Amino acid sequence: MKNRHAAVFRLLVPLYSGLNLTLFACGYDPLPFETTEVETAVLAVLSIVSTVYAWWKNNNLTHPAEQAQDYLNQLKKSNIREK
Repeated sequence: MKNRHAAVFRLLVPLYSGLNLTLFACGYDPLPFETTEVETAVLAVLSIVSTVYAWWKNNNLTHPAEQAQDYLNQLKKSNIREK
């Protein structure tokens, strides 16, 4: 998953720079953010999203999820006893 995040990051930074250069060439003021600020913001958003996703994915937060986990545990125990 880290490779995908890095690839997206490597795509967004040149796109931002290209947009900035295009605006400057057309006589408009470039975007008011520096590249490092954009990089930091993108990384912060990716970090928050991935943290929330990992927390949600690895925890049984709903009653049906808890029931499913109990059922899975029972299946695992029955498979161990059969062997």
